Amino acid sequence: MNPDMELVKKINGLAGKVRPFDLAMDLFTRYGHWAFVIYGLLLWFAPGSDREKRRRSCLIIFTEVIVASLISFIIGKVWFRKRPFTRDPAIWNFTGHKANASFPSNHTMHGSLIAMELLRYRFKGSWLMTLLAGILAFSRLFSGMHYPTDLLGGFTLAGMVHFLFHRPSVIHFFNPIALIASFISDVLVMKVRGR
Repeated sequence: MNPDMELVKKINGLAGKVRPFDLAMDLFTRYGHWAFVIYGLLLWFAPGSDREKRRRSCLIIFTEVIVASLISFIIGKVWFRKRPFTRDPAIWNFTGHKANASFPSNHTMHGSLIAMELLRYRFKGSWLMTLLAGILAFSRLFSGMHYPTDLLGGFTLAGMVHFLFHRPSVIHFFNPIALIASFISDVLVMKVRGR
């Protein structure tokens, strides 16, 4: 008996019982990541005295996501773990997700990276975004796309990448990049506004 698979079956077995909840989970698992993109844009463009710190964090998150995604891609090539819905016909893949590598959960990994950075600096809305990251991770389990250990793997990989990016020698590297990116984005915004 595989406890990882049994837990997926139990949680996925709840699908189809409460239609509004199924719809919410379906929408969240497909489009929930856009909440983080919109929040990132607000974090970047919102005025305030902590704008440079917020912009540096946006760049760090973006770079962390790229690095973690590359590591995840390599893991998926070295060890291709089939998704739960491909291993057991009792698991309902109601999202129609393709059968690519299951481990680690990239959505959980990305949500965790964002939550870790936001909580580190206690930016406005950081607890809400952390809650959304948790819901996004759960929705991937509910929809039969991931095992619990996939979520754990995504969270662990996020923690390692976040830790490495916040070493003093690495974090200071982002200060000049954030200044340059801020200047460029501010110039572009002024041109769009016609000033």
